[in-house]
Amino acid sequence: MGLLENDTYNSSWNDSEISYDNTETSSTMHVVSMVIYSTTLLFGTIGNGLVIFLTGFQMKKTITTMWYLNLALADFIYDLSLSSELLYFALDEWILGRLLCKLDTVVSFLNMFASVFFLTAISVDRCVSVACPVWSLNHRTLRLASLIVVLIWMMAFGLSIPYFYFRDTVYDTDDSIKCFYSFSLEEAINHRSHVSMVVTEFVIGFFIPFNIILACYCIIVFKLRGKPFRQFGRSFKIIMAVVVTFFGCWFPHHFFSILEILVDVSFEMRVVIDIGLPLSTGLVCLNSCLNPFLYAFVCPDFRKISWLSFLSAFKSAFSENWATSSFSSNRNSGSTSGIVESSMV
Repeated sequence: MGLLENDTYNSSWNDSEISYDNTETSSTMHVVSMVIYSTTLLFGTIGNGLVIFLTGFQMKKTITTMWYLNLALADFIYDLSLSSELLYFALDEWILGRLLCKLDTVVSFLNMFASVFFLTAISVDRCVSVACPVWSLNHRTLRLASLIVVLIWMMAFGLSIPYFYFRDTVYDTDDSIKCFYSFSLEEAINHRSHVSMVVTEFVIGFFIPFNIILACYCIIVFKLRGKPFRQFGRSFKIIMAVVVTFFGCWFPHHFFSILEILVDVSFEMRVVIDIGLPLSTGLVCLNSCLNPFLYAFVCPDFRKISWLSFLSAFKSAFSENWATSSFSSNRNSGSTSGIVESSMV
């Protein structure tokens, strides 16, 4: 796996550093990881590919479709990169060369930062549209959104570059080639680099975005508190789905990452980390599957499981009709409540 913690568990704890035999645990987690990666590769490429097809080729270009298109692109690239990880797990050896070993981790962290930033952008966009509908209609432009998209990709790429430096290949004791992170906990400089990267990953890749997302949806709940229960119920489902999925998929990853660098690794803690790291990484993998379906399944138009209703739910989730038609129908009466109500459906 390109994420730091899972490879640390596989490689940086070598035989001279560990005080117990983790072969059985590693074998079990290998199987679990392969199942998760296979599931993610299958459903993630299909789901994100469908989103890319709809938002990129079938729907009118809007700010909303732009967010989802780029979010799906980040997840789609990541899902495809899991094919190399499955090959690595199956052969128990990295055969794709040193450059691809380094690029593999860059893709993983590029997806992590880009996905989190685009989810944050979606949340802020919804919040502004609900809290300031008139201002949003006048200043929310494709040009501004395009600039934000470029900045997000640049930030995500810049934050991913350091992992290229620390990723490397090495010959194991059985002469097989391993792809791992070259942090050594016995060297103070590398340990500080490890800690700084984990802290940066947590603060910029989770803590700040999560609090922004949470604040945005708290504002939306506050704004919608006086609306009819049926309308508010639909909005609340989307709000809860976003917050719970974001927290549930990413928090365990960062928790075990921080746990690894802050505690003295006792026997009991080593077992917990050996099991927890690949499982938390699996949740991150599954997150790239959930993103395309998250808004569609809670969409009120998703009535029955069929191909046509599936496409209809996606298009409804990505639709931006509320930003134009709702305002036009209410501006003469001086009411903007239609924008607020429709923006969350």
